[in-house]
Amino acid sequence: MHPTGSFHTRENNFDFLRFFAAALVLFAHCYPLVGRKMDEPLTVLTGYEKGGGIAVGIFFVISGYLITASYLNSRSPVSFLTKRALRILPALTVAVLLSAFVIGPMVTSWRLDNYLTSAKTWEYLKNILLITEYELPGVFNQNVYPDVVNGSLWTLPLEVMMYMGVLALGLVGFLRRGLIFLPLAVLAVGHFWALPQFGIDSFFVTHIFKLGLLYYSGAALYLYRDAIPWRGWIAALLFASLLPTFHTFIGSVLYCIALPYLVIYLAYAPLPWVSKFGKYGDFSYGLYIYAFPFQQLTMYLFGHDTGVFQLALISFVPTLLLAVLSWHLIEAPAMKLKRLFATAPHPGRAAPSAER
Repeated sequence: MHPTGSFHTRENNFDFLRFFAAALVLFAHCYPLVGRKMDEPLTVLTGYEKGGGIAVGIFFVISGYLITASYLNSRSPVSFLTKRALRILPALTVAVLLSAFVIGPMVTSWRLDNYLTSAKTWEYLKNILLITEYELPGVFNQNVYPDVVNGSLWTLPLEVMMYMGVLALGLVGFLRRGLIFLPLAVLAVGHFWALPQFGIDSFFVTHIFKLGLLYYSGAALYLYRDAIPWRGWIAALLFASLLPTFHTFIGSVLYCIALPYLVIYLAYAPLPWVSKFGKYGDFSYGLYIYAFPFQQLTMYLFGHDTGVFQLALISFVPTLLLAVLSWHLIEAPAMKLKRLFATAPHPGRAAPSAER
């Protein structure tokens, strides 16, 4: 792959990578949901990152890359934010309502009238406003992994926070070559030194720094996309450097360096059969936001003896079906509205076609 001006006019594999990441999240979540959290393979292998964490990292690198392009090709901050809201909120609203008023009433141990009048039921709707609520009254409280209805939603407020960061960096002029390294340096120092030094282990704060580092690395790769040498041997070297550093601090550092390059390299690797993957739609977001409730429902229906692979196979099919319906009935129509807020690309700022 050569860093030429035509690099980003070729077909890409973003749809496949997003779908792979969403499927990896589903599979990785099977381990805690059946009570085998510590057996999750990538956690055991790396010592510093879960399978779900790697998948979310892939999402955030891709998002940082594509959303930076979206901002630079938006008419205004308002159009940028409107496009982002149209992508995130419609399907999220359906996912939250489905959990609260279809799955919840089916499985709650509470009387239906008590369930529907409970403050906790209505508080769950805060998820539509990106205020994460995990529990519904009497729902899944007897499962192996109790009480949590949709454990995937915690990333969405962070994703939107990253959108706001792109907007802020753009408005103050930091979303350009050279200056993008200042926020990256702050995030790196915070993640690898400041938070451990001061004993800050808040789940939300640590993930702001960790995922922010990956997200804005994606943004930096977009800004330098035609100056970076995209070579197979570099990708192979970065991947190989990870293998002997598993279970070490340096491994966690190399991971944050290698993952962004590997993701974007693979996104433009000449793989024709992969680049056609999204021909019928981008089902990754639906797969991500609908999977966890269906996995919990599977555990509720099939019992505590359900194994990892049983759970993955049984829950994958209905989740994928719902993701397909979500794309064609909710997400794609919203995507059409996004075009009203687009503008012709600025010379030299061609936006990748896979921006969702």
